[in-house]
Amino acid sequence: MKKHIFIILLFCLPFMAVGQDKDFLREYPLPNWTDTIMSQPEGYVADAEGNVEISSSDGLVWLISTVNGLNGCEPDDFNGRTVSLANDIDFGETGLNYCFSPIGTRETPFLGTFDGNGYRIMHLWQVYSRYVPDYHYYFDMGFFGYIRHAVVRNVTIDPTSGIGSSANDVDYYRGGVVGFADSLSIVENCHISNSIGIHSYGGGVIGMNRNSTVRNCSCGGPNNSLGSPEEAGGVVAFNRSEAGYADAIVENCYFYGRVDPSYSTWYLGGLVCYNETVTNDNGKRAIVRNCHSTPTSDFWACKEDGVFAAANSERSCFSNCYTDFTKIDPHYLSMVGLNNGELDDCYSYTNINGVGTLSNPVTVNGVTTDNLLDALNLWIANQEHPELYRTWTIINDSIPVFGDYYVGVPENEADNGNILLYPNPTSDIVCILGPENAEVQIYNVMGQLVKIKQMVNEINLEGLPQGIYTLRIADERGFAVTRKVIKK
Repeated sequence: MKKHIFIILLFCLPFMAVGQDKDFLREYPLPNWTDTIMSQPEGYVADAEGNVEISSSDGLVWLISTVNGLNGCEPDDFNGRTVSLANDIDFGETGLNYCFSPIGTRETPFLGTFDGNGYRIMHLWQVYSRYVPDYHYYFDMGFFGYIRHAVVRNVTIDPTSGIGSSANDVDYYRGGVVGFADSLSIVENCHISNSIGIHSYGGGVIGMNRNSTVRNCSCGGPNNSLGSPEEAGGVVAFNRSEAGYADAIVENCYFYGRVDPSYSTWYLGGLVCYNETVTNDNGKRAIVRNCHSTPTSDFWACKEDGVFAAANSERSCFSNCYTDFTKIDPHYLSMVGLNNGELDDCYSYTNINGVGTLSNPVTVNGVTTDNLLDALNLWIANQEHPELYRTWTIINDSIPVFGDYYVGVPENEADNGNILLYPNPTSDIVCILGPENAEVQIYNVMGQLVKIKQMVNEINLEGLPQGIYTLRIADERGFAVTRKVIKK
């Protein structure tokens, strides 16, 4: 009899521990940073217009109180104003002893602009949102919790622990940078550069991107790991266009790293988990474009997985997206687990010494290439506002990563159809038939000037790497035209 009781106790202990853990987490497992900073610190400076500069971890913690209405502060949404970082913010080893509450909630949203100015936020160990007992869930977890009509840009976060609780009823919308980006928000040039624990309903950068835009963002690095996900996406978990309000856009982004899959994982996507258009009465839809997903290990779930998305709904679209299948078991080669939408110019690639070769060539504005780097940059060069995008480059024979913002080639002043370039593509020499005494400026695909020549009969591209170049040919009167040439 005693033996039977002992066995029963052994069987029950794990469940008792889980129950204790849930109750413990509901009360927060650690003290909160906002309980330690009770008044405005020196690292938080506001100017006469209400714009704020933050230069310390204490100052960043005080921003939580200011936005969320804690420690005697009236909630401030920062609408029309800017919060900016003045240097790196490092919570250090002390961060292990405290919880970080997300900036902004659904009751007290952030509506302003947050500019990280390229500085890093380091050792943000534990991020927890408040528990809602009536609904039995946590929600909107990330560096920012809930933003609306807001801009968050130029933020790099290097977490080494979790976003949200490790055991609770339900977690909704976790993201390394933003939990929930709503209603025409913009999250751009934000990066998660190390391992991050994202469990259910989580994205490496954003949990929910509803009717908003994510641009030039990444979750990636050679040691990057998206840990123990369920209904998770490498960059965004939910990319949702809803009620015809606006497009939901994820563009010019990438995921690079390892995912910890298991048979308990449901719904997993390398770029987004769900790309979903709920209604598109006004022609609005969910769009993912000009991105790459490069997993460094097996990528699968027990139900619906894909290196782009677990599911792509009707009226939703992936375009000009690329992936490397070489690290994935052949049984799990899938771009989209459940696809009811569009896949346009989406191909796999192989990477040898940093040169990514597409399985099929793509043609952008009349230029055809099977080079991954050129394909990504060509897409940027042909956008209406290419200056919004960071171009792509290769470092140390790696995958394409972000370079500078697109600089741009001077616009045409005249369209002289008499100028002829041949051969095109070329290995080195380009023969030019056109005006005499013309100056030729050669720009790479990032819009950077790489060479200037006085035109005779030919231009030598020797010494320039393979790729697509723009030749701006200006005659002695100052009239100019541009022509594209491919160096193979």
